[in-house]
Amino acid sequence: MKADLRYEKEVRESSAFRTIESDLRRGEFSHAYFILSEDKDALDTLFALIAMRVYCENACLECKECRKVLMRSKPDVKYLAEGEENFSVEEMSALTEDAGMTSFEGGAKLYFFKNFERVSEAAQNKLLKTLEEPYPGVHFILSAANAASALPTVLSRVKQVILSAFPEEALREGLLRSGVSPERAARGARIGQGSFTRARALAADEDFARHVSEVSGMVRSLKKSSDVRSFLRAPFFSKDRILSTLSILEIVLGDAVKLHLGLPPTLSEIAEDLAEIAEMYTTAALGAALDVITTCRIRLKANCLAQNVADYLMLKMVEVKYKCR
Repeated sequence: MKADLRYEKEVRESSAFRTIESDLRRGEFSHAYFILSEDKDALDTLFALIAMRVYCENACLECKECRKVLMRSKPDVKYLAEGEENFSVEEMSALTEDAGMTSFEGGAKLYFFKNFERVSEAAQNKLLKTLEEPYPGVHFILSAANAASALPTVLSRVKQVILSAFPEEALREGLLRSGVSPERAARGARIGQGSFTRARALAADEDFARHVSEVSGMVRSLKKSSDVRSFLRAPFFSKDRILSTLSILEIVLGDAVKLHLGLPPTLSEIAEDLAEIAEMYTTAALGAALDVITTCRIRLKANCLAQNVADYLMLKMVEVKYKCR
C-alpha cells in the first residue's frame, strides 16, 4: 500500500513539502504549482504526501482518507503523464472538462502531472484557460526536470517550487529503508548527486565498477570525431543503459572539474583515469560537456533513439574539447 512512500521521512522534511504544507495550513493552497525536479522517485512520494495533506491535517498515513490516497482509490485525485508517451490535446480537453465538474466526494480535486515535459505546447495551451480562470477547489500540481518544458504563459500562472537535492546521508537512510544492502546504499548515496532516482539506479547496477571503467575509457579514447564510430553500438549506450551511462558520465566529468579545482573526486577508485581526463579537458570544456549531457536527457525524454543521442553526445564532446582549449 505504501509503495509511493519509500522516502517519506526525507521528502516530508524537504523545503518543497514544507512550502506547500504551509500554504495549506494558512488556507492559501494555490490553484496550481510547478515543482522542479528530475527525481521521479522523490516526486512519487511528494505527490502522495501533498494529496494526503489536502484531505488529512497531518497526512497521517493511517486514516481512511490517507489510505484511499495511498491505494490510489480516491476518485478526486488523478495522476497524469506518468509514462513515456506524450500527453495529447484530446486528453487535455477531457481533463479540463472533468475539472469543471463537481467533485465526487465534495472536497478538493487534485490533478498531478509527473512528466509535464511530455505535454505538448498545444495541450499546454488547452490547459491555459483553466489556469487563468481556475475552478474553486480544483488544483493542478505540475512537475518537470526544468522550467523550459513549460510555456511562459503557463509558468506565469503557477507557483514554482523546487524539490532540492537530498544530502548524502538522507539518500543512504532512504535506500536502506527501501531494502537496499548497506554497501550498495552507501555507494548509491555517495554518487547519487542528491537524487533518490539516480542513487537507487546506481546502487542497483550489478556491474558498477565495469560500467564506470567503460565510461571513463570512452571519454579518454574520444580524441577525434572518427573515434565516435567505435562506441556507437557499445552496450552502455543501449536503450536500457543509456540513462545510467549519462549519470556515470556526469560524475566522471564532474570529478575532472573537481581535480581542476583541487578538490577530492567522488570516484577516487579511478583517480588515474580522472587525472588523464582532467588533462584532456579544460574546465570550460568540461562545463560545456556537462551541458551536453543535460541536452541528451531532454532528447531521450522527447523519444529520440538512444543511438542517435549517443552519436550526438560523443560528437559534441569532441567538439567542445577543441573549442574550449
